Amino acid sequence: MSSKPDIKKTKLMYELYQQGHSCGQVAEAFGVSRQTVFKRFQRQELKLRKIKPLPFVMFQDKKYTMRANGYYGCTKGKRGLLHIAVWESVNGKIPKGHDLHHIDHNKANNAIENLELYTKSEHARKFSTGNNQYQKKEK
Repeated sequence: MSSKPDIKKTKLMYELYQQGHSCGQVAEAFGVSRQTVFKRFQRQELKLRKIKPLPFVMFQDKKYTMRANGYYGCTKGKRGLLHIAVWESVNGKIPKGHDLHHIDHNKANNAIENLELYTKSEHARKFSTGNNQYQKKEK
C-alpha cells in the first residue's frame, strides 16, 4: 500500500532547491533522505541542475578527486590522500608521528618537490594558525 506524495511539500522542497541548495541540504531541511528528495523531483518531472564534475587526477592507476578540504582523496578502495601516496612512492612509508607539509601551502600541488616531512610537533609549531600549545600566551 503506497501513499500519495505530498505535492505541496515537494513544491516547497523544489523552491529551496532552486535557491541553490543541494538535494542533500533540502533533505536535511525536511527531515528526509536525499534519495527521497531526488525521487519526488523525478516523479513531478522537475528539472535538476547538471552535476559539475569534480577535478581529479590519476596516480598509479588510482583516481584521486578533489575534496571539500582542498586535498585530493582516492575515490575507491583505501581512501588515502594523494600527497601521501606521492611521498610514499618516492620515500617509503611515513614514520609514525610525522606529517607532510605542502611547501607552497597549495594542497592541490602534490609534486614531490612541494612536499616536506616534519614531526607532528615541529609541523604544528611552524605552521599551525590560531592558538596552540606552542604559542606564547600574552598576559
